[in-house]
Amino acid sequence: MPLLDVKNLKVYFPAKHGAFSRARDFVKAVDDVSFTIAPGETLGLVGESGCGKTTLGRAIVRLVELTAGSILFEGENLAQLNGATLRARRRNVQMIFQDPYGSLNPRMTVADIIAEALDIHGLVDTQSARQKQIAELLQAVGLDAAYAQRYPHEFSGGQRQRVSIARALALHATIILADEPTSGLDTRTARHILTLFRNIAH
Repeated sequence: MPLLDVKNLKVYFPAKHGAFSRARDFVKAVDDVSFTIAPGETLGLVGESGCGKTTLGRAIVRLVELTAGSILFEGENLAQLNGATLRARRRNVQMIFQDPYGSLNPRMTVADIIAEALDIHGLVDTQSARQKQIAELLQAVGLDAAYAQRYPHEFSGGQRQRVSIARALALHATIILADEPTSGLDTRTARHILTLFRNIAH
């Protein structure tokens, strides 16, 4: 059984022709996409800017609604889940967003950003256990544990991306969707990020 099996996925957005008009057309952000990912496999999607890669990722984690199709994760259709059941399954499907600064709450410290999912899913019982998890995750992505009390604006783009990766790793997800994780980074930082992904995969 594939780990992830996306079948005929479509995401259409209504296109209005004026402030007070009704939608008469649709923007086909994702149109009839199918693919499978086996356990231990890495799949790369290549396409020009605006072709729908980001929307596809967001649809898989159900941040945007599907127009049609199915998303089978370990045989279960995520497209049919809602509420607590969907939140529980999302624990195993995490996403690293293209813009790390835009996806990190500027009012939260790095510690709270990384541990938010741990808190939601009740995975740490004590404050000391929480701090230990945060320190281990920061070190795993090549950041000093002392950075935990800093805010996103105090980091470079590459460091913020590492924080995003640490957040995605916090729940030990079965599959991680990375949306252009090296976009906008300098060559040296991008190389470090790719090396990190390779180490995670192994």
